[in-house]
Amino acid sequence: MRKLPTPPLWLFGLFEALQAVLGTALLVAVPVFGAGLVRSWGDFDPQATSEMAAQVWLMIHAAPLNLSGDPGAVWFHLVPLGFTVVPFLLAWRAGRRLAQGAYPLQLWQGLSVFTLAYAGAAVGLARIGIQDAETTVWAGVAAAALTGVGSLGGCYAEARSATRMIGVDLESRVEELSQRLKWAGAYVWAVLRGGTAAALTTVGLSALLLAGWVGWRWMDVANTYQELDAGISGAIGLTLLHLGLAPNLVLWALAYSTGAGFNFGSGSPVGPLETELGPVPAVPVLAALPDQVYEYSMATLILPVLAGVVAGWWLMREGENHFDDWCQLKLKLRPVSLTVSTLALGALTGVVAGALLIGPLWLSHISLGMGQLNDVGPHAALTAGLLAIWVAVGTVVGYLAAPAARLLVPRRRAVEPEDAEVDSFSAQAR
Repeated sequence: MRKLPTPPLWLFGLFEALQAVLGTALLVAVPVFGAGLVRSWGDFDPQATSEMAAQVWLMIHAAPLNLSGDPGAVWFHLVPLGFTVVPFLLAWRAGRRLAQGAYPLQLWQGLSVFTLAYAGAAVGLARIGIQDAETTVWAGVAAAALTGVGSLGGCYAEARSATRMIGVDLESRVEELSQRLKWAGAYVWAVLRGGTAAALTTVGLSALLLAGWVGWRWMDVANTYQELDAGISGAIGLTLLHLGLAPNLVLWALAYSTGAGFNFGSGSPVGPLETELGPVPAVPVLAALPDQVYEYSMATLILPVLAGVVAGWWLMREGENHFDDWCQLKLKLRPVSLTVSTLALGALTGVVAGALLIGPLWLSHISLGMGQLNDVGPHAALTAGLLAIWVAVGTVVGYLAAPAARLLVPRRRAVEPEDAEVDSFSAQAR
């Protein structure tokens, strides 16, 4: 019995792209067409519904849309990050599968074809949804960026080695470097991991802040649901909208906790220092937005500092602070060398945390392309900068507090075998 020849890797990448496009298209088309049929059973317009489905598909892929077709108009940009994670995870899965079936020097074939094919599908859907040349270009760029990053991440997660990904033995190259360069690399790697820990901790604390605040204002949210009286299909649609925007709201809470706050429309800041909330759309979860500066609003600034403390604690216990070793050699006074190295460590950790979150913060910003709602969400650069400062402060505190806490907690003396025998004899005697 003859076996079929193994398909080339580019064909495998094309097949993965086809699966991912079909999966995301069905995810969007089923609810959009279902809602269209329910709302206009006797006057259903397949073309208009198809255009709407294509626009929603582009939205979840972070593509900006020029709905008016006027080059000077404000573009519509709303990225429901809760749904954007779906194509990202599909690209991650494709990257893992391509890494499983590829040799190191061939992997680029599958990844490039997968990314280009997915971007081509985005361009085609942009032509269906919006007949605008600039939107078509941005649709391809956004889809390529999203799936490219996702597939590379999945590829590395499967390969666990740059050698398998690109065919270059980086480990042996590192061994050829001088010891000083190895120490510098270990220090940079420790800072990157510490900054990642701070960023993840900040997001987690912001999610807790959002959950607590929505729970506190739950009656306002429930009353808005009742006032809308949207029916079963409307309630399901609103719930899906809330799920899609949940990560956006978490990032808005993060911006609030840094002191930068966010805008809910032009001239309507919402933050712990100033809040001037204007008209709010009838979306239930938005009824929980802070409408004033409260006495305890400034207390939220402690959250990014706590994230920095976690990073500093981790760096003291697990990281390799070789810059501190160098400072001890060059600066003879220990208080001076410790101050310099710790401040540098805090600053670098804060920069890494801010750099990791500036992209998600930018994506969480919303522009509806009309009226005051052209500016909804945080200012990404300002929020990331303030986050870096607060994380740096917390890192310094956590890094210095870790050895102090170790001194305050008495260590249990290891029980020697002879001591154990004496204790046993004393217990039997009693």
